[in-house]
Amino acid sequence: MGLRLEWVAAAYAGRPRITMPYGLGDTTDLTDTLTVLKLAGLRAVVETHDTIRLPDGRRARFPTLTQRPRNDDPTDAELLLLAPRTVTATQIALAEQTATVLLVDVDRRRVWIDGRQALGTKERWKDAAPIYVTFAVARLLAVNGSTFDKLVQAGLTAGQVDDALARLGKRVHRTDIGWESRQVGGLVDFVIACYPGPGGVRTRWTSDLPLAEQAERLIGAGCRISGRAISARPGYPAISRREMPYRLVAFTEEEVDMAALGFEPDTIGFAGTELIRPADPAIFLTAAAAGYTDRTDDIITANTILRADYRNADDTASLEEVRNRLQFLADIGYDLRHNLPN
Repeated sequence: MGLRLEWVAAAYAGRPRITMPYGLGDTTDLTDTLTVLKLAGLRAVVETHDTIRLPDGRRARFPTLTQRPRNDDPTDAELLLLAPRTVTATQIALAEQTATVLLVDVDRRRVWIDGRQALGTKERWKDAAPIYVTFAVARLLAVNGSTFDKLVQAGLTAGQVDDALARLGKRVHRTDIGWESRQVGGLVDFVIACYPGPGGVRTRWTSDLPLAEQAERLIGAGCRISGRAISARPGYPAISRREMPYRLVAFTEEEVDMAALGFEPDTIGFAGTELIRPADPAIFLTAAAAGYTDRTDDIITANTILRADYRNADDTASLEEVRNRLQFLADIGYDLRHNLPN
């Protein structure tokens, strides 16, 4: 910005003032976009103030707040040009599933047109399943260890167990009685802190019912409760009986009719219930292995608290309690497995 010009400020201060939409009058710089298109073999030219023309004659219109003059050609362009500063996965998915989108990633020299990528390095989408299975095996080994056969009996295939143990590497080792964490309690902290999250879809809901009653209804519908809300569940002493949290977290494998359970969409975003349909199917496998039918396993519970959008002092204290209990159980379990004295 240069020096302030008093006459410009005076002009803006005058009355009456014309109200203009934000961004009106901005000029779009397509220099780099045209360069990348040229690299893709699409030597485009600027045709109008909001369209470019490709070599095959098709026109691509880019979004602009400036309306076309009334005498301009009303013919719609065949393509929609998107050239954002940062290309997102959603935009890539749109370009790959919509033949009328022309997407240009200037920074990484990539182009999508006609539903396919025409220029640039293709994304190597990572298969999440082996990662989730690896963390599931780590949860199963974290406290009491396990044999290879028992890991398979928990619901995994022999190939999945082999792959997971290889990925865990030096964090685990094999003993005369099976597999366990190389460092006592080491897998507890690793999985709580490093588990990437369940993925999938989260929806927020609210109800006039107390959170404990909300939890009962969701459990009755087949959900697993997680986070600090499990402190109200019978037979679970790990989390102190503090005041119930402001939000309830539940995982589900199936579609849940929330309206029939007395819920409605939460538009506030601060209070209510989170229903998660996870991409990680092993959440339910490890809960079952722990003998839980109403909640997630303790490590997922701790990770749910850790990853909360908002965490107060009670949440932090509860997280420490769950973690300390797991560390204690891992230490006791090691002594019992190896017949060590107290």
